[in-house]
Amino acid sequence: MKHLVLSGVVATGAAMLLALAGAPGAAAPVPKGAGKSDPVPDLKTVFDTVSKAVKDEKWPAKADEIKLKDTARAVFGRVLKAAEQTERGLPVDFEKLKKLDVVEKFSADTVENEFVIADEVCVGGAKNAVLFASGTAQIAVAQRCIIVGRNVKCANTRNCVIISGGYVRLLSDRPGDDKNGSVLVAGQWIRAAALEGTICHVLHPGGRQPPDEVKFAGNRLQPAILTAGAEKVIFLNARDDTDPGVFTNCLHVPQKNPIAE
Repeated sequence: MKHLVLSGVVATGAAMLLALAGAPGAAAPVPKGAGKSDPVPDLKTVFDTVSKAVKDEKWPAKADEIKLKDTARAVFGRVLKAAEQTERGLPVDFEKLKKLDVVEKFSADTVENEFVIADEVCVGGAKNAVLFASGTAQIAVAQRCIIVGRNVKCANTRNCVIISGGYVRLLSDRPGDDKNGSVLVAGQWIRAAALEGTICHVLHPGGRQPPDEVKFAGNRLQPAILTAGAEKVIFLNARDDTDPGVFTNCLHVPQKNPIAE
């Protein structure tokens, strides 16, 4: 298996992204009752569960595996509800996947119809796959995938669910063949060159910047969501927390209730 390094791929456009100014966007009221009807998903529990599986070098116990799946489903469902979107299924069916051996570092040219649990994940192409990483997940091209990691870096994604405890970095995200857009949820930051039809949410926006952006921006405060261009994107954050560069038919729906913690 060939190890791929994508750290520089998304970082290439960082200086350009940081220099862009925002434009006014539309605003919308918070949907009534969003996030109140069910327990708030706990991402720390997910990463602890994955870390334990990696340490034990074996697949999680059934109850723990269900916890991982249910958290992904819950976050996805809460995002759709908050964005007032029609309910739909996850882009990939957990039950149709082949479970791979749990390893500390997983590296592959391609992953398709497979379920990966590891500390670090580095994949060239992923399709109809689920990847959980207690550390960083790096994927060049992902289609109809669920990707959960402390940090997630991708080049190009289509109709994926990406959940990160820290940051999500992308070059581009666009709808899949079924016209469904991706869902991106990050603990602190989302960075992307181009977004289309995406639903984005940062759980804990605070004006700070990722450590690797300091060399570009010094100590200046930066928005939680930073893109060069956004089209038909729903931001589940306040306008002040986003800087989409070129804005086209986008919407801001700031949340009063947490999507996850």
